Amino acid sequence: MKRNDMTSNGASLNACTLGCRAAIARTLLPLALAASLVGAASAEVVFEQSPVTKNDAFPSISAEQSADGFRLSATTVVTDLTWWGSYSQDPTTLAADAFSVRIFADDGTGAPEAAPTETVSQQPIRSSTALIDQTGSPVYRFDLSLTPFTLAGTKNWYLSVVNQFDVGDPGAGWYWLLSNPTDENFYRTVDGDAWSSDLTGNLAFAVNGNPGTPIPLPGSLVLMLTGLAGLNLRLPGRRSVTAVPRAA
Repeated sequence: MKRNDMTSNGASLNACTLGCRAAIARTLLPLALAASLVGAASAEVVFEQSPVTKNDAFPSISAEQSADGFRLSATTVVTDLTWWGSYSQDPTTLAADAFSVRIFADDGTGAPEAAPTETVSQQPIRSSTALIDQTGSPVYRFDLSLTPFTLAGTKNWYLSVVNQFDVGDPGAGWYWLLSNPTDENFYRTVDGDAWSSDLTGNLAFAVNGNPGTPIPLPGSLVLMLTGLAGLNLRLPGRRSVTAVPRAA
């Protein structure tokens, strides 16, 4: 085979190899990014005090507010909240729910601060359960998807869930179900008051989120994506096949 034919074949092979690498890079880059986004979007239960049927339930309305504490093992992007509670009567006969959901930091004494650090304006989805409270009233589950926010780990936080529907209907009552009857929760009468401790039970709720300090991408994935992107970036400047010496 003539050397110039070999050069021509080699040039074709090099072009094909580089083209294949570029195609692989273009294929794997979006897949890797998508995989990273899927991982970041997955949430899990990071704290839960489970509901127990036939437990007592404490009022939590505008004039009688309740809260309970929780602690996260790591800095967490909180994405969802769930809680359980009952009504003074069939909720279809009462004013529409008007939940105020707030997160409070610790005031340094093991109680919630007077003012919240996070206030949620969205309303939850209510669904029936097989549970009842101590009076035999049906217990409902409330699921709330949040605009995500970050809470630091290994610190005390407090969740307050208050159904303010009694503002327009003084006869309306909503009661937050207990998870157990022996641990601490907190209560107050109106916004701005200091919280008082109550040692007669934990309230039933769950916190969902993505644990761990949020970062855009793991370092190993960044290195891989950089390498893949480099395949594309180097293509315009690759060595020219005409640089190969030809026979005289």
